[in-house]
Amino acid sequence: MTHQVDEAKSRQLRSLGESLDRLITIDLTGRSVIHALHRAARERQGDEPLSSRAARSLVERVGPRDVVLISTGMPVGTLPSAEQDGPVGAATLARSLVIGLSATPVVVTEERNVPLMTDSLRSAGLYVLPVEVARSQPTGSAVIPFPLEPAAAPHASKAILDGLRPKALVAIERAGANERGEHHAALGRNLTAHNSKQDVMFEMARESGVLTICIGDGGNELGCGMIRDAVIAAVPVAARCRCPCGGTVVPAFVPDVLIMASVSNWGAYAIEAGIAAAVKRPEALHDRDVDLRVHTVAALAGANNDGPRLLDPGTDAVPARYHGHLLELMAELVKSSADLGGLYRSDKWPWVHDR
Repeated sequence: MTHQVDEAKSRQLRSLGESLDRLITIDLTGRSVIHALHRAARERQGDEPLSSRAARSLVERVGPRDVVLISTGMPVGTLPSAEQDGPVGAATLARSLVIGLSATPVVVTEERNVPLMTDSLRSAGLYVLPVEVARSQPTGSAVIPFPLEPAAAPHASKAILDGLRPKALVAIERAGANERGEHHAALGRNLTAHNSKQDVMFEMARESGVLTICIGDGGNELGCGMIRDAVIAAVPVAARCRCPCGGTVVPAFVPDVLIMASVSNWGAYAIEAGIAAAVKRPEALHDRDVDLRVHTVAALAGANNDGPRLLDPGTDAVPARYHGHLLELMAELVKSSADLGGLYRSDKWPWVHDR
């Protein structure tokens, strides 16, 4: 049984979403593109706050033991593992789906990232089990590999979708294929050889009516086809990549919901906050201690802090402690959103209103 979002709750989520959207688009990374990309994403989605749109969609569709597929793992050149942006958010969002919706999160990633995601999910507090076992456990999750070979993508996608019957797919900092079928990093480097072709799975899912949510921060992530023109206009290398394919860096796939954030993990955090508010479980938003633990474990597993590319806990050159500060602000927003309009109620602080 899924949660119902009535008019009052929808108004609460929208108000919270406005604040969350502002928070996750603070340009702490200094890339100077996020405001244009976020504005374009909002315009394409009915001007609804992106975070509340995604959270509401999940709350309305996902119930106990339903599978939610989470795709992540941005390759960093020929390094053996992904960056921390994506895996950290995937692990914490998985925790939120378990606590808030009693769902079964299943992370889909490259074979080389399976150990990283296993460690990250465990550090977020979840057991990592075979999928069918995970569905029988209240705090279970799973990790499954997706093949690199393009020819294997259709069969793998169909097997996963038919076998698991997911209610939603979420991509977090996942490179997508451009109009020529090539995958790129934000600065235009080709990643195709290192990136599994999960675009096929997302396309099949959306065609079948399964909810698809994508989160990105630079325009090269899966789902940014929704705002293709804005990415080309705002991102310096977007119109022409730096590889022989000669195409753009913008993926072709258009999802149901697209969140653009300064750091992709932040988009996942904002969804958590929306879920926490919608189901009245503040603990569905992870705290700074969990966040530091996941960042640290991901770094120990080989995921780098992209920018300096050091194995330091942090994301996109932002140290882990600042992500913790962001979470504290989100938690306060969730708390205050439960008392929507409370400042103006005479029963909240009677010693003030009695005077």
